[in-house]
Amino acid sequence: MVPCKSVAFAALPLLVFPSALPAWAQQDRTSALLEEVVVTARKREEGLQDAPIAISAFSGDTLEYRGITNIGQIASYTPNLTFQNNPSFSGSSNSAAVYIRGVGQKEFLPTTEPGVGIYVDGVYIARSVGAILDLIDVQQVEVLRGPQGTLFGRNTIGGAISLTTRKPGPELGGSVSATVGDDNRADLSASIDIPLSDTLRSTLSVASFNRDGYVTREDGVDLGDDDTLTGRVALRWLPSSNLTVDFAVDATRDRENGPAFTLVDINHGNPIDPQTPPMAVIHNVGANLAAGGPPAPCAVPGMELNLAVPGCYDNRYIQGDDFNAGTAPAFSELDLWGASTNVSWRPSEGLELRSITAFRDLDSQFSRDGDHSPQLISQFFDDLQQDQFSQEFQLLGEMNALSWILGAYYFKEEGNNINLLDFAISSFRSGGAFDNEARAVYGQLTYDFAQKWSLTLGLRYTEEDKKFLPDQIIFSNPFSGTGDPQLDAPFLQPGARVLPFVEKEVEIEETTPMVTLSYHVNDPLMIYGSYSEGFKSGGFTQRVFPPIVAGFTAPPGTPDIDLIPTFDPEFVEVYELGFKYASADKRFTLNGAVFHTDYDDLQIQVFTSVAPVTENAGSASIDGFELEAKLVPGGGWVFDAGVGYIDASYDELDEATALFPKSNDFERVPEWTFNLAGSKEFGLANGAAIIARANAAYQSQTFNDAFNTPVIAQDSYTVLDASISWVSAADTHRLTFGGTNLTDEDYFVTGVAGDAFQSREVVVARPAQWYLTYKFQF
Repeated sequence: MVPCKSVAFAALPLLVFPSALPAWAQQDRTSALLEEVVVTARKREEGLQDAPIAISAFSGDTLEYRGITNIGQIASYTPNLTFQNNPSFSGSSNSAAVYIRGVGQKEFLPTTEPGVGIYVDGVYIARSVGAILDLIDVQQVEVLRGPQGTLFGRNTIGGAISLTTRKPGPELGGSVSATVGDDNRADLSASIDIPLSDTLRSTLSVASFNRDGYVTREDGVDLGDDDTLTGRVALRWLPSSNLTVDFAVDATRDRENGPAFTLVDINHGNPIDPQTPPMAVIHNVGANLAAGGPPAPCAVPGMELNLAVPGCYDNRYIQGDDFNAGTAPAFSELDLWGASTNVSWRPSEGLELRSITAFRDLDSQFSRDGDHSPQLISQFFDDLQQDQFSQEFQLLGEMNALSWILGAYYFKEEGNNINLLDFAISSFRSGGAFDNEARAVYGQLTYDFAQKWSLTLGLRYTEEDKKFLPDQIIFSNPFSGTGDPQLDAPFLQPGARVLPFVEKEVEIEETTPMVTLSYHVNDPLMIYGSYSEGFKSGGFTQRVFPPIVAGFTAPPGTPDIDLIPTFDPEFVEVYELGFKYASADKRFTLNGAVFHTDYDDLQIQVFTSVAPVTENAGSASIDGFELEAKLVPGGGWVFDAGVGYIDASYDELDEATALFPKSNDFERVPEWTFNLAGSKEFGLANGAAIIARANAAYQSQTFNDAFNTPVIAQDSYTVLDASISWVSAADTHRLTFGGTNLTDEDYFVTGVAGDAFQSREVVVARPAQWYLTYKFQF
C-alpha cells in the first residue's frame, strides 16, 4: 500500500475469500464472518468486541470485495467520517480533507496540521497532499473516533485512520488483477511473495491506475483524470522466535491534469469582507474601459451577462458539470517515496519492545485556473517539497491483570511551499520554508480489577517547535502609476515584501489525559465510558495579502517578527458512552456509542481581504452517536448497516473576525450519515459460487465552507453501488462486474468559494460508472 494521487459493522467489511478451501466448504463463504475480528487500535491484538473504543475495521479482502481502491472511499461505509479529496485553492489531485465526529481540517498548507491522523504501519503521514492512499497489499484499515494521543506517535485531535499492510508470507504465491471500465479505465496490479530463505521473506507489489478525466477544457485538457504508478517492496526477517524485523520501501508517481473543478456562480456584488478588493468587479471595470465604456455595464448584480463586452468576466463561463473554460496551465504532479523499519523483540514472556523508524519524501507541483475563463482573475501554482523523519519506541508489558505500554516519539519535518499567484490586482509569490519538530512521551495501562471490570488510564506529554520563513514578494501590479489610493499604494509596488523575510518560531507544550472504564455485563454485552482530551497544534498564516507592513497595514514601529501572523492550538474534551453486543452464535452484532465534545479555540478558516487565513475564533459543542450492525442469518446472506448523527454548534464566536454568524453550520460535517449493504452467495455444484452485493450510502445536507455559501452546498443524497462476482471453487479465479453511482446521483465531491475572487467552484462526482475486474491468485 502506498499513497496515490487520484459501517457498516466491522464484520462484513472483514469478509475474506480463503485461497484453498475444499469444494464442500466453498458453498458458504459467509462462515468466515463468524470469526472474531482482531484489531490493533490499542497497540496489542484484541477482539473488536472487547475493545472499549469506537472503531470501524475493514480487511483488505473486503475493501477489494466492495470495489474500494483508495482510502477516501471508506467514508461511504463509516458513520460520522467525512473523507474528501479537497484541493482547496491548490491544483493538487490528491489532497485529503478528513473529519471524524465534526473535527478535522480542509487546508493543504504545510503550516497547518491535519485534524485526523493517517498512519501506515504506525508511521504518521504528515501532509494532506499525497495522503489519499491507494489500497494495495493492505491487511486491515481501522478508523478510530475521538482523540488518540496516548497511543499514537503524533497527537491526533479528531481521530485516526490506521492502515496495516500485508506482511510477506512463507510460501511462493501472489495475485494479478486487471480492471477495465468507463472513461477508458485501465487498472493493473500484481503482488508476489518470494521466500528468500527459512528466515527471510519478501513481497513485491506494483500497480497502475489510469482513467480519462470527465471535465473538458476548451484546449482539450480533461480534468479529473488518473495516471498513477505505485510500487512497494517489503522484507520480513525472522532471525529467532522472539525477534521480527519488517522493512518496506514504497514509491508513487502521479502525472495528472488536476481536479475536475467547474464554475457554478460568480458573485457580482460585494465580498463578505468590506476590506476585500472584489477582483471580478475590478476586472470588469477595466474591461468596460477597454471596450470604450458601452452604455450597458459589464457585469453587476442584475446584469450577470453582457456579451457586448468580450473581456467581461461573467456568467458566460458557467458551462455545466462537464466543461471548464479555463486557459491557465492545469496539471498535478507528485513523486513520493518512503522507507520504514519495524522491529519487535520479545525478551521474555509478557514483555515486548518495538521500534518504528521511518523516512518519507514528497515532491509535488500543481497548477490550475481558479476563474475558469480566459480572463485573469485568479490563477494558482504551487511547489511543495517536504521530507520527514520519525522514530518511535514502545515498551509493552502484561502481568497478571495488568497490561501497559510506554512510548517515546520523535518527529522532524522540513520543506518549502512556494505559491505563485496571478490575480486581477497583482502577481506575487507567497509561501515559504517550514521546519517542524515534535517530541512526546506517553503511557497507558489497563487493570482488570474485577472479573468483569477494567480500568484504562493514559497520559501524553508533547513538545513542538515550529518555524516558518516566509519568502513572499510582489512581482507586478497592473495598477502601478494609476494613483489609485487602494490599488496603487506604496506597499503594493513590484519588489515589495508581503511579509518580512525573517524566520518566526512558536513553541507548544501540552499534556493530554484519557480514562476508560469498561464492564462486561455478560458474554454477549460489554459497556464502557471514557473521557479523553486532545489538541491540534497551532501554526502560521502562510497566505497573506495585502502585505503586512508597519506604518501602513500594521501599527508604526511593529517589529518585523510580530508582522508574521500565527494562530494557537485548538483543544477538545470528549465524553463517550458505548456498548458492544454479539449474540452467542456471532450471527448478530450491534455496536454503538454516544459522545459529547467540548471544542475550544477553534481554528476557523476565514477571509480577511484577499487571503483565507486561520484564526482561533470561537468555541463549540458537538453531540452525536454511531450505531453499526451486522447480521449473518445463514443461507449465504449477509446484511450490515451503520448510522451516524452529529449536532455541532458554535457556543461562542468572534463574528467580527469570522465574518459569519454563530448560527451557521460546521463546514464539511453532515448531520446524518447512513449506509446499508446486503450480499447473497449462491453456491454452484462444482464448488464455485456467485456472489451478488449492493450497498447504499446516504449523507444529509453539507456545507463546503464556513460561510455556508448556498451555491456550493451539497443537498442530501444517496449513492447506490452494486456488483456480481463469480468465484472459482478454490478461489484462484474471480470475475466481478460492478457499477458505482448507479442512480447517476449529481453530487459535489467538494466546493470552494473565494471571497475576493468572487468565483464559486465545485467538483462534481463522476456519473454512473461500470467496471469489470478479473483476479487470479496462485
